[in-house]
Amino acid sequence: MWAHVIRHFEQFLSDLELKRPERQDAEGKADRIARSLFAKYYPNQTFDPSSYVKVGSYGKGTATRPRTDLDMLFVLPRNVYMRIEGLVANKQSQLLQEVRRALLVTFPNTEIGADGQAVVAPYHTYNVDIVPAFHFIAGEFAGQYLIADTTDGGRWRHSNPVAEYNWLRQVDAASAGKATHLIKMLKAWKRECNVEIKSICLEVLANVFVTQWQYRDKTIFYYDWMMRDFFAFMLNYVNGWTQPAGITEWIPLGDCWATKCRSAYNRALKACEYEHADDGFSASSEWQKIFGSQFHLDWLHSLFMARVGA
Repeated sequence: MWAHVIRHFEQFLSDLELKRPERQDAEGKADRIARSLFAKYYPNQTFDPSSYVKVGSYGKGTATRPRTDLDMLFVLPRNVYMRIEGLVANKQSQLLQEVRRALLVTFPNTEIGADGQAVVAPYHTYNVDIVPAFHFIAGEFAGQYLIADTTDGGRWRHSNPVAEYNWLRQVDAASAGKATHLIKMLKAWKRECNVEIKSICLEVLANVFVTQWQYRDKTIFYYDWMMRDFFAFMLNYVNGWTQPAGITEWIPLGDCWATKCRSAYNRALKACEYEHADDGFSASSEWQKIFGSQFHLDWLHSLFMARVGA
C-alpha cells in the first residue's frame, strides 16, 4: 500500500524547484536595480547591500518554476520620506513615479511602469517589482517597513518581511520543511486552476495548518494526506481573514476561491484512495488535475500494469 507516494511527491517538488541559473538571474537583476537606485538616493556613498531586501517568494525561499515575479524592497533615506510627506495630492504615487524616472536613467530601453505599491520592470526572464520603502530602526514599529500604496488617493502601509520569513522558518523547523513544501505545491495549484486568492494568504494558511497538523513530524510518505487535509482545512476559511506575521493588518479572503478548493479536496480524496490501492497512474492523474503537468503522470506504472495484465 502507498507504494508510489514518496516517488510522486519527490519528483513533483524537484520539478517545482528553481534551478541555479534561474536563481542567479534573479539575484543579478535585483543587485543591478539596487545599485542604480543607490547611486541616485545615496550619492557619493559606497554601495550597501542592506539597502535592498528580496521579499515575497524569493525572499522566503518558496519561489517555484516556472519563474514568477521577483519582489524587492529598496530602502530610501529618511529625508526622502520627509520631502514626500511635504507634497500634496497622491504623494505615494509621486514617490513611485520618482523612482520610476530614476530607473529609466539606467535602463532607458525597459518599459518601466508604476502602480499600486511597486515600480515594475518587465525583463525577458523576470518581472521585477521594486517597492520603495522606509525602514523603522527603533520604536513601536522597529524592524518593519513603511511602503507606499497609490490606491484610494494614496496611503502608507506597513510590511514586515523579516517576521514573515522567521515564522516560516519556525514552522519548517518543527515540521521537517513541510510549510515550504506545501506553499510551493499550493502555488502550482493557484497557477494551474487560476485560484483567486493572494499568495500571502495561502502562505499564512499553510503555516497555520502545518502548525496544528497531526502528522507534521512524519516524512514525505504522508504528503498525499497533507494535501487532502489542507484543502479540507482551507474550506473552513471561506469569507474568513488572515493576518501576515508582524503586522496588525487583516486580509479578507472572500469566497471566490471556495469552489476550486472544494474541487481540489474531492480530487485529493480520490488521489489518496488510488495511492492507497497502489494505482500510481490513476493517482497521478488526479493530482495532475489539481497541480497541472508539473505533476507527471505515472506512465511507468501504467505500462507495468498493462504488461502484468497481459
